[in-house]
Amino acid sequence: MPIAVVGATVPPYLARRFPLRRPTLGPAVVGAFGFLVAVIGSWVPSVWYDEAATVTSATRSWAALGREVQSVDLVHATYYALMHCWFAVVGYSPFALRFPSAVAVALTAALIVLLGRRLAGDRVGVLAGVFFVLLPRVTWMGAEGRSFAIGALLATTATMLLLSAVDRTSAGSRAWPWWTAYAVVSVIGGSVFLYLVLVTVSHGLTVVALQRLRGGAMRRPFVTWAVTAGLTIATLMPLAVASSRQSAQISWIQHISRHTVEEVLVTQFSYENAGFAVLLWVLVAAGVVGALRLPRIRPVLALGVPWVAVPTVGLIVASIVTHPLYSPRYVAYATPAAALLMAAPFALVPARWIRPTVIVAVLLAGALTAPTWVAQRTTTAKDDSAWNQVAALIERQRLAERNTAHDAVLYGPVERHAKATSRIIAETYPHAFAGLRDPLLVTAAGAGNGLWETQRPLSDAGAVIGDSSTVWLLTAVSPDDRGQATAALRPEGFHITHEWTIARTRVVQYQR
Repeated sequence: MPIAVVGATVPPYLARRFPLRRPTLGPAVVGAFGFLVAVIGSWVPSVWYDEAATVTSATRSWAALGREVQSVDLVHATYYALMHCWFAVVGYSPFALRFPSAVAVALTAALIVLLGRRLAGDRVGVLAGVFFVLLPRVTWMGAEGRSFAIGALLATTATMLLLSAVDRTSAGSRAWPWWTAYAVVSVIGGSVFLYLVLVTVSHGLTVVALQRLRGGAMRRPFVTWAVTAGLTIATLMPLAVASSRQSAQISWIQHISRHTVEEVLVTQFSYENAGFAVLLWVLVAAGVVGALRLPRIRPVLALGVPWVAVPTVGLIVASIVTHPLYSPRYVAYATPAAALLMAAPFALVPARWIRPTVIVAVLLAGALTAPTWVAQRTTTAKDDSAWNQVAALIERQRLAERNTAHDAVLYGPVERHAKATSRIIAETYPHAFAGLRDPLLVTAAGAGNGLWETQRPLSDAGAVIGDSSTVWLLTAVSPDDRGQATAALRPEGFHITHEWTIARTRVVQYQR
């Protein structure tokens, strides 16, 4: 007699063909693979604007962080608090900034193996874990100092808890600890990234679909889910309302138009890798077609399709009705579902063909991902910033000077980010700027209520430069404020001695 669809460790027919003598080996190996893919080379790309927001927020005091989120980035407050604790333990560095994301990818990959095994057998579980690791969106978020990878981990954990809660409720067993854990993780997920509440909503469709597949009564599990989801949403509602007052911080999101189709089909999971996107959707289509004839992979679709569709469609509809909310990276927490859907059709492959089929599929996915992975681990991979090279230049040139005690630095604009100045480079690579005077600074980032500092205009540089003999200017290629700084410093006897252009940043050295 077959084991129940939800809660089954492995269907009997798969258990006979693929005995699990070491049930923890698959998750451990896939998790380790995920960690290596995510962490290797993660220290190479320069920190960029979004990651700098994490740095400047998480490295300030608790009181300063509290002041900040009252005016901006409240939606990220929990993530910043977590990173504050992390930096308090290990200190800040670009590698430390991204390390938690690599760990989150590893843990998520391991959980996906367990999740796929539970729904359709070990074969689907292991393949889903591998596909997850190779998704270009995952290779990106595993080396990103933002909350996306942690969000995927929390979404997957909540999904595992949901399945256990539904199983026990259907069986009449003691289920409340599982529903409580599910609610707690869902609330944590929503507080880390508010859009994760859409995963909780998608779980309602999954509960209904799975109960129909069982052929049993669906009222009790669904009602329990509805109550739990309602409490979760109610708990997160104050955060949602308060965050909506800060919606100006996502004014950069484009309105829904033709480009949205490409973003959903390619960028959302495949990070502009069209070849991988074709492989992904071909496998998903194969799973849907296969499920129409054979029931064994329908549980995967019952879970995966709502997990992908509800956040995507929900954000697009909300963007049309209210103001733009949809960005491809904001659905990164659905990557586990995409990986499960990719792996689902392999449950239909006959045993004699499974090994070559799996090898070809994994090699093809790896080959398609490899160029994107390499590109994501170059210096200028993140918004063409190259701030690490700018910092290295400053540090190298200062070491060559005889006396840097009175050196000063002026910060101009940052390209494409009008709210910040190039002081953002010093915030993210502070060692290179240690000891430099900052004469234009009025209020440091941690002393005010916003993300960034306030400073006097560059035209005031001559009046505040003091006895400095060397002055550094960091400004954008566009807009370029070299003329303004040069005009302010010329009356004080300064002239340009060196100029460098590194990606989107100009570095100018002035000396008397």
